[in-house]
Amino acid sequence: MPGTFGLLDDPNFSHFPAGRLVENRARLDAHKLNRIGAFAEGAVTQLQWHEKEYQLARHTPEILVNGNHVLVVWDEQARPWFECPACRRRCKHLYPDELACRTCCQLDYACRHLYRTVPNLHRVMRLRRLVGVDQRPFAPLPKRPRHHTRFYRIAAEIRVLERGLVGHLSGVNQNLERRARLRGIIPK
Repeated sequence: MPGTFGLLDDPNFSHFPAGRLVENRARLDAHKLNRIGAFAEGAVTQLQWHEKEYQLARHTPEILVNGNHVLVVWDEQARPWFECPACRRRCKHLYPDELACRTCCQLDYACRHLYRTVPNLHRVMRLRRLVGVDQRPFAPLPKRPRHHTRFYRIAAEIRVLERGLVGHLSGVNQNLERRARLRGIIPK
């Protein structure tokens, strides 16, 4: 918890590196590539992720990704899948920097690491997004929009969850004050 507020000298501080998040990496999606026609025989596709460029070329039953062969397999519903060159498992996404699947690259999703320190914070933000208001906790809730039928039920749940956040955050505040007194930052 203290790591969230910048106290990096805490021995229990844990941080998941941003480079190991799926959302921060370039990836090839087999289903989307099929939709745009990249798996048609003889097709050559140029992809760009920031300043990096990737070239895909289709040669049955494989594609060439920057000169490396990747097998494309098809299931019963005629959907394409990559076969990971590292572990030989079927996967929907390949990461072209290592040319491997998410498991082999040891990547994880951001939702497993964000908003995990404060209980129900992510749910409050999701509910606020659902009714179309400011996502920050404790921001005022406007009157019910005409088009929204479940607004009152969702607003009531938001208020209940935010009351719980107040209790949690007051405990965090007391804990931070106690730590500051122990370190001599605040006089006793």
